[in-house]
Amino acid sequence: MKKSLFKKVTAVFLTFALLASIGGCGSKGKGGSADGSEEQTTITLLVNYDLKNEIDSILPTFNELHPEIKVELMDTDSGVGDTPTALSKLAAAGNLPDVAFGVENFAFILSQGLAYPLDNLYANDPDKENALQAGVDNYTYGGHLYAMPWRVQFNTIQVNQSLLDTLNLDDPGYEWTIEEFINLCKKATTNEYSGINIVTSSDNTHELSTKLMGGMLEAPLQMYGYNFETNQFNFTNGAWTKSIEIVEELQSVPGLISDELKDNDKRNQGIADAYELKFGGSADALLAGKVLFGNHNSWDTGWINKGVNFEWDIYPVPTAEGLEQRIQTHVDYCFILSSCPEEKAEAAYELVKFLSYEEEGCKARIDYRKTKLETSSIYTPASADPDVLEYYGQEGYAKDGLVYCLETISKDPEKIFIADANKLVPNFWNDVNTYLEQVETQIDSGSDPTSLAKDFENKCNMAAGETWANFEKKLEKYLDEFYASHPGEKAE
Repeated sequence: MKKSLFKKVTAVFLTFALLASIGGCGSKGKGGSADGSEEQTTITLLVNYDLKNEIDSILPTFNELHPEIKVELMDTDSGVGDTPTALSKLAAAGNLPDVAFGVENFAFILSQGLAYPLDNLYANDPDKENALQAGVDNYTYGGHLYAMPWRVQFNTIQVNQSLLDTLNLDDPGYEWTIEEFINLCKKATTNEYSGINIVTSSDNTHELSTKLMGGMLEAPLQMYGYNFETNQFNFTNGAWTKSIEIVEELQSVPGLISDELKDNDKRNQGIADAYELKFGGSADALLAGKVLFGNHNSWDTGWINKGVNFEWDIYPVPTAEGLEQRIQTHVDYCFILSSCPEEKAEAAYELVKFLSYEEEGCKARIDYRKTKLETSSIYTPASADPDVLEYYGQEGYAKDGLVYCLETISKDPEKIFIADANKLVPNFWNDVNTYLEQVETQIDSGSDPTSLAKDFENKCNMAAGETWANFEKKLEKYLDEFYASHPGEKAE
């Protein structure tokens, strides 16, 4: 994968210089080090409510490693998925933290000038080779690094291995094909069992068609046919239309998709629907072991772990016959706020490094998550450290399929398929969905997707081009402001 995904971006460092002048970061504390002999540097960390317990659990480990740094927690009632919105509110109030992490819409954070460039800090880190290179690549814009990978998640298919045995079906293994997936869905569909539980989603990112489309794309195309080298979409290579056809083929087989047997009108009238008649009640058929595949991802492991009593695993999304497998990966981010003063940046980076890829930090998080396997999603570290990978793969923690995914992308960044382009590209879905809704309406009315692909592609690319031009202008503006307040960061 290329060192920078965004070739068209001017080499820029981002900021809100104004925010620096209003004191958004915490100041140096006077508490001293562990032995009371040194002055501590105070770093404020934004803590989303849904990760509060985890951060509380791992901070003692950081304190042992860095007694010279005091971490003050800035609690927020926003979830980790709402970090961009939370930071916008804090910026307006002049009360930004020094460090934050999140899982959505990093491009918005960049467009607001809130990310501190990490080039110098990362370059001087003797352990930088332990950072997951795929994550470093993702958050490098125009040759400059703005965030470190914090956590990895994968698009996957949940597989009921016990049902494979019951139905005498061959296990396809992790390097399976879309053809094998389709055939197994059909073979597993009987009067008692179904091939898969769901294919649609309220979020287009997680539609089965989107995932299968990814399995039919060749590099350099990434999620939804997006090309980071040109900042354009490609819907005319056949993957988009073929993915729609596959889902329609699955939907045409009676009973293959378990959740499509549900009929809320009948249920509201107290009448048993097809779902209840087939599976013997309204309990979840997937958790009851009556569905071969779950259209679920690595972040769904908690509720699946809690609800099942059969052997199961998480498999990578299957790949089209003849294509090299790429693991569909989401890489979440951790970063320093641009309002953080230069004199505190090294201390802030130590915290980012701990939250990102440092061995002690990763192991502390794994230890915490071991106690939450039946209530929370599994934590997969964004680290290439061999000791961390071995710790992650220990028996009783990660599913074998997840270990396979992490080891694959750790060894070779080219094996990653960027499945969270919407996180990295400004207005990604906004530039698609208006036209996608129009296209889907036409498809529902009987139009052939192939006949619509070129027009769909052109409209999305026109919108994306305008978005990108505006994005670049914002980055250039914040570059000057950042250098004005952080002259030591300016390249010679």
